[in-house]
Amino acid sequence: MSTNSWVQAKQLYAEWPTVVAPDGASGTARRLADALAALSFGASGWRDVAALTRQILLEAVARGNHSPLTVPVDPLLPTFAQWWECGCQAATGDSKQLVVRAVPWHPPTPDGLAKEAVEADLREVYRGQDSLQRRTLAGLPADPFWTASLGYDSYYSIGQRQAARSVAMAPPGTTTIVCLPTGHGKTPVALAPILLDDKGAGVSVVVVPTVVLALDMERRTRALLGQSRRAAPSGRYAYTGDLPDDLKRDLREDIRTGRQPVIYAAPESITTGLHSALDDAAEAGLLRYFVIDEAHLIEQWGNDFRPDFQTMAGQRRAWIRRSPKGREPRTIVMSATLTAQQVDAIKDLYGESETTQVVWASQLRSEPSYYIESLPAKEREEAVLEAVAKLPRPMILYVSMVDDAYKWESRIKEIGFLRTASVTGDASADQRRERMEGWSGNGASGPLPTRYDVIVGTSAFGLGIDLPDVKSVVHACLPETVDRYYQEVGRGGRDGSPSVAYMVTTRRDSEIAKSINSPVIIKGQAWPRWISMFNNKIAKTADGYLIDLDTRPPNISVSTEMNRTWNIRTLNLMVRAKLVEVRTPPVPSPSGDEPEDEWTERLAAYYKLLSSRVDVVILDGKTNDPQYFNNAIEAARSGMLASQTNALTQLKAAVAGDICMADILVGYYTLPTADGPLRTSPTCRGCNHCRRKEALPPPGGFYRTGWQPHPSLTQWRADSNLPLWNYLAEGDRNLSIWWRDEREARSLVPDLIEALCRRGIAVIGGPGVDERILGKIQKSVRPEVVIVDQDEDLLCSYQGSVVWMLDSNQQVMNDDVKERFWSMDSTYLIHHQDLSHPKKPGYRLIDVHSSTLSIQSALGAL
Repeated sequence: MSTNSWVQAKQLYAEWPTVVAPDGASGTARRLADALAALSFGASGWRDVAALTRQILLEAVARGNHSPLTVPVDPLLPTFAQWWECGCQAATGDSKQLVVRAVPWHPPTPDGLAKEAVEADLREVYRGQDSLQRRTLAGLPADPFWTASLGYDSYYSIGQRQAARSVAMAPPGTTTIVCLPTGHGKTPVALAPILLDDKGAGVSVVVVPTVVLALDMERRTRALLGQSRRAAPSGRYAYTGDLPDDLKRDLREDIRTGRQPVIYAAPESITTGLHSALDDAAEAGLLRYFVIDEAHLIEQWGNDFRPDFQTMAGQRRAWIRRSPKGREPRTIVMSATLTAQQVDAIKDLYGESETTQVVWASQLRSEPSYYIESLPAKEREEAVLEAVAKLPRPMILYVSMVDDAYKWESRIKEIGFLRTASVTGDASADQRRERMEGWSGNGASGPLPTRYDVIVGTSAFGLGIDLPDVKSVVHACLPETVDRYYQEVGRGGRDGSPSVAYMVTTRRDSEIAKSINSPVIIKGQAWPRWISMFNNKIAKTADGYLIDLDTRPPNISVSTEMNRTWNIRTLNLMVRAKLVEVRTPPVPSPSGDEPEDEWTERLAAYYKLLSSRVDVVILDGKTNDPQYFNNAIEAARSGMLASQTNALTQLKAAVAGDICMADILVGYYTLPTADGPLRTSPTCRGCNHCRRKEALPPPGGFYRTGWQPHPSLTQWRADSNLPLWNYLAEGDRNLSIWWRDEREARSLVPDLIEALCRRGIAVIGGPGVDERILGKIQKSVRPEVVIVDQDEDLLCSYQGSVVWMLDSNQQVMNDDVKERFWSMDSTYLIHHQDLSHPKKPGYRLIDVHSSTLSIQSALGAL
């Protein structure tokens, strides 16, 4: 790509002042063309042009092309002195041209082997997709359900395959917590079962934290669905605040009637605008999946400034309670990183112990190399500005405070980098969209000219955004937790190419981080708020009490939105302390003789007041004992505060450079379980600690490399009411189904497998399986799931039912099949009638085994 970029840059400068992007221009060459075109109307500056030209030269050098670029002398382009100022060597060609070469730069590093390692690191960053350190995933053949729903013919990784299978096989009413690394495709894991049903009615809701992410997911879903029968009637999939009222109304009606296959929305929309429609869909059995993306925010943000991340839990319980039996929504919560504290919060709020499973495929990112230094404030500004000038683009500069984002944006533009913009939590939806499109060069209707190379953002920017070629992430702050830092570093290198993570802190940053790190967790006021809500309860409900969230404690004279927020925080903390369960109030039912208009009015009043009402179920009989209450609240609060403090302490250890960054992150992202800890696979492409060893990394360029996560397929529950199970002899769990000859096998086995799949048997494998036939079967049995066990992983490990088909001429079981057949894991073994009994040489299996059927008999019974 870089050599082509060099050729394209040469063409751009040769044709100056005419600017026409060369055919196929992408990456840095595309950005340079856009920057050159914008010079004439002041939307870019000579520094933008110089930085991109320098980057193209360094990308070419990294691939062995050391040729300079010849650039015109022109008032709009950098001068001789300005090229030198921007990290390039310029020489006079003639009166109308300059010859320009790039000078490499990297974050400050001591001389010696550490410097050699850093120089090699930056070369790999500039090599991009040609880098030998680029993330490569061992793609695996897709299951039929994966291909049928998404059109993909492979999985990215074993972790993605196991997560996708676990989610697709989850029974109604269950919760699956998926921890899958960035770049391994979490989104398709959720979308595959959602989109598999292309014929029936039903809606799935995906909760996303930002408008930008909702719009990005809408774009991806629209491309997947195209003009299929299950496309949304409106063609829209994101429910955002800026939509016209009539379109919002149409979307709610389509959700209510199950015509909207999937909707993306923020938590606040789930608890308000979409509340009634989702309730109606659940009651009709049409709410299929409830998905929360970026699920670490349930604990991170739900404790503080966006309580709806946690209050949605009451709605979910209400949906499950009100749905028809066997049609309860399945819950999926997903994140690339999860801590033990976050998993506990998810389980407390969105899962029940007997129906919640974790798929743990946690693995550290291989793309970033870490650079951290601490400087006085003035020197920090100079260091950050130099990094902005000389590190490769696209780039993100992260800060902690909104005001700092605006100041840095202004300062960067002031020195001449005009292709810079800021994105904070204060930005409007239109601003976020415009800046994301200008940064990525992609709009709702296709490619657009890039307008920004550098985005200055707070932690509100970047969640789930999949701009694949971000090369540099700079921090002009100390994030308040190691989790926030790692999430933000993870915006770089999403295409698998190496990236740079450079953080420069000052002494003041530590105080700012500490203040942000102290979450707003209610303490002394929890008891008076709770007892006021309880004593002023509106009514007794079937299981608990109807509570008014606008209830004021004795010391509050006026009801405000903040008062309601503190009441919600109190109840959320009580949930974490396992004192109560919070639910959505049950929808009223019409009485037999109630006039229609009165019932309609009463129902409208219910929804009008819904945002201020909750149904609270008391779980602990001592909840209303003030001393017991305060002790339980303090224990929950202390655990949450300790987790936050530890998160900042870990990041400070990373700044000190006393520990490898991989060790810090792996320690932080470890999940204790009853069966032993679930660990995160470590990787370190370079950090301050490892470079201080004065040793170059081993061949391959990594100081640390981990393992490929291989989680087990979730075993949800023991199989019951399985097809043909009444033909098993007492004590058997394995059924022998046999055919007489090849003709019978070819004509009847596909029908048998299809019949078994229609009755919920998902896992098919064995040397006699024809995957093309299984692909056709999947299309006919959808939304049932068909999984092909191609590597015998499930034959050896899965405790659920497996259909295993032997070759037509196979007369002896191999060892794995023998072990499976004599275990207590249920198996449908399909085979030729002459298959030998594994324990009685000279006898056929069907002559000795108690549980056996001919294929004609099996089909007749089905």
